[in-house]
Amino acid sequence: MVKKHGDSWELVDGQQRLTTIFIILTHLKDILTLLGKSRYQLSYETRVDSADFLNDINEERGEENIDFYHIVEAKRAVDEWFNTQSTAYPISFIQTLLNDDEMGKNVKVIWYQINDNEDVTDVFTRLNLGKIPLVNAELVKALFLKSSNFDKNGSVAKHLQQLNISQEWDAIEKRLQDDAFWYFISNESTKTNRIEFVLKLAARYLDREGILDSDKLKVFLQFNRLLSHNVGGVDVAKEWLKIKQCYMTLEEWFNDRALFHLIGYLVSQGVDLEELFILNQESETKYEFRQELIKRIFRLLFIGGNLSNNSKEYLQEKLDSLGYESGARKIRSLLLLFNVASLLANPVTNARFQFDKFKQDCWDIEHIRSVASEMPTSRDQQLTWMQNVVDYISEDRVVPSEDAVEQQEKYIQSIREKANGLISAPSFELEQFSALYEQVIEVFDTGDVDTDDSIGNLTLLDSSTNRSYKNAIFPIKRARIIALDKQATFVPLCTKNVFLKYYSKQVDKMLFWDAKDSQDHQKAMVDILFGFFCGTGVH
Repeated sequence: MVKKHGDSWELVDGQQRLTTIFIILTHLKDILTLLGKSRYQLSYETRVDSADFLNDINEERGEENIDFYHIVEAKRAVDEWFNTQSTAYPISFIQTLLNDDEMGKNVKVIWYQINDNEDVTDVFTRLNLGKIPLVNAELVKALFLKSSNFDKNGSVAKHLQQLNISQEWDAIEKRLQDDAFWYFISNESTKTNRIEFVLKLAARYLDREGILDSDKLKVFLQFNRLLSHNVGGVDVAKEWLKIKQCYMTLEEWFNDRALFHLIGYLVSQGVDLEELFILNQESETKYEFRQELIKRIFRLLFIGGNLSNNSKEYLQEKLDSLGYESGARKIRSLLLLFNVASLLANPVTNARFQFDKFKQDCWDIEHIRSVASEMPTSRDQQLTWMQNVVDYISEDRVVPSEDAVEQQEKYIQSIREKANGLISAPSFELEQFSALYEQVIEVFDTGDVDTDDSIGNLTLLDSSTNRSYKNAIFPIKRARIIALDKQATFVPLCTKNVFLKYYSKQVDKMLFWDAKDSQDHQKAMVDILFGFFCGTGVH
């Protein structure tokens, strides 16, 4: 990037590259003279002495300042590199550097000239703002595509080898950009350089002596040591194949429906893929690998437990011991597995759990039937809660039970009138709202208080729905879930099933959720999980 100044150009960006090329031309200046060419001239605005030093590099002065030091180091690197080449190579190099036609190799420069009225400092700042430093993936790719890694005697063969690796690299990167695939193997919301994940897997057996685990370029340093310092040379194609095989293993797991769900679940729970690769290597068959994954899930959920303990009684006891306050993390893991296992239990469907949608949102454990402790406390929350009730309680939506129909209708009408009155009032007392809240709960969320915090009365809700409807009565939550499902918004299978009361034995009260519904829900969990851990429910 340049700006015109009379007969010279102000270099806005590209100083290091142009200085490096100048040093290369310094090494080749005798050949340039024979060709009737000369070096361009450079001057520096902040360090005037640097231009003089660049024109006559004296290695003894390299310690005087940081500019001199780097110029000397660059000159040494250039000299050493050319000394390893043939005597005819410098001429070929100059031809590549100066060739200005489209035939053969040549060096091209992106030339961008800014307007006379633009401030160079502002332009430079905008240009470099947010620049991303080189990362492992880019550096490792450069290592594998380095020309010296390939057959030097056959340029066509060399080019084809490079092209093949480059194309396969790009194909893997493109595949990893598919969120369905990415969030199957990772919990990170990384958008770029996802191939670094595969490189880390492939590098797990490479020499890491002297390389800190905390080094951000650890993977690059491992591959650099492998490809650059291997005595007797290294087969780059063979090493690339190892990386590709890592990726192909992940692809194979993704395409196998059972492995997709088992591995996807373990990854979501923080189990390292390296551990699963080891498990895969130690398994003689895919079936054995699958069984080992099921065992791993059992040990993950029931610490100290063994798959031989699996029984409906054992699972029932474990679920009974969990409560909303004391075992929230374990409940979340079990509810997620309930969803995964429910999909695996069906041998005729190709439906898959959407780990990408699940991981891209935040999911809360939510009471299916509201509890007294969740009564809204702020005025805004109370107004929202009452408005939801008013919107829902209407003649065309509420279906009272057959017993005392007229009395039920009058009671609901009374609730609606009280709610409207409080909404329109300039202010209201907490006692007034509390009385209304208890009336609504009595009608729509009546149940056994002792089961309120049991896992049978809990499900997974996305955080946005949970924030909006956390204190809502069951039929309002139910209507919200149905609306989301109609819009094809991701709702976990078991969350949808709960609010549609698919697990409930009594279907005459679709707008109510009571203790019996919670028991039926928990029994369904036990049945599904038992089949899952037996292996009969994994298809």
